[in-house]
Amino acid sequence: MWRGAAAICVNENKQLLMVLQGRADEEKRWSVPSGGANSDESYEACCAREVWEETGYKVQVGSYLHEKSGVSRGTVYKVKYYETQVEGGVPTLHDPDGLIYDIQWKSANEIEELKLTYPEDRKFLMEYVTKGESPIRYRSNPLTVRRLTESDASLLHKWLNDPEVLRYYDGRDRAHTPEMVQDHFYPEEDRLFRSILEYDGHPIGYIQFYLLDDEGIRYFRLEESDGTRVFGTDQFIGEPDYWNRGIGKQLMSSMLRYLEEEHQVSRVVMDPQAWNERAIACYEKSGFRKVKLLPEQEWHEGEKRDCWLMEWRAVIPIL
Repeated sequence: MWRGAAAICVNENKQLLMVLQGRADEEKRWSVPSGGANSDESYEACCAREVWEETGYKVQVGSYLHEKSGVSRGTVYKVKYYETQVEGGVPTLHDPDGLIYDIQWKSANEIEELKLTYPEDRKFLMEYVTKGESPIRYRSNPLTVRRLTESDASLLHKWLNDPEVLRYYDGRDRAHTPEMVQDHFYPEEDRLFRSILEYDGHPIGYIQFYLLDDEGIRYFRLEESDGTRVFGTDQFIGEPDYWNRGIGKQLMSSMLRYLEEEHQVSRVVMDPQAWNERAIACYEKSGFRKVKLLPEQEWHEGEKRDCWLMEWRAVIPIL
């Protein structure tokens, strides 16, 4: 697996540090300073080194933002994005690979028009430069999982009034009013990681995950958690045009990696209804396994439905 780091450095004028890069025979495009990590190098050290090599600036590496993963030309990659702050140095073209042709600070308006090395970064970069923060939890190209916002209420209302979606999530007798959306997804006190799923920047679904408390342990009828962190999860794709395209498996697999790496989770559980064989098959392909049948676990379309308790466990439990 190829692993690397990328630097997000914004100055007092709300401009982002960017470099024009490319091989001699390629069209030159813009990106943030980034590159591959050496075998014995941390992501943070890689980030600082790449900024120095590509721009001549010395930076302090700050908060971790999120991870982007995927496959490019047959190679699996993982890039971690960090906030950085300039502490010294001057703009200098001394990249050891000879791939950097210019160094500039770019505004959000300029970023909107630039030819980017990684076009999938555009929305994130513009939002970060403008607001100084990002709602992204993680990216697994072409998927993005970001925090739920108030402006997403209309999306949830649309999806949860679609009979095709409701057949699998909440039931066709549970079309949601705007008030129900607010009560269900926007409680005043909330411990859930509520998120929107995007495909190439287009919102297509919802996912939530949460650390199980004692009530959650009882709901799933679990035995003792043996000291490991146990999370629950629920999700749906609200745009039927995106069904049967392998997105569910990619979403679940990437979520498990995110929870294991960023939240030190060793065990994730869910309880799909037993009749929903398509969803169960998707979860099994993602690494979940059936544990036991939960009779009359969930009320759905006028009757109690059996569910399967399914779980995923980390190869090496994190205690």
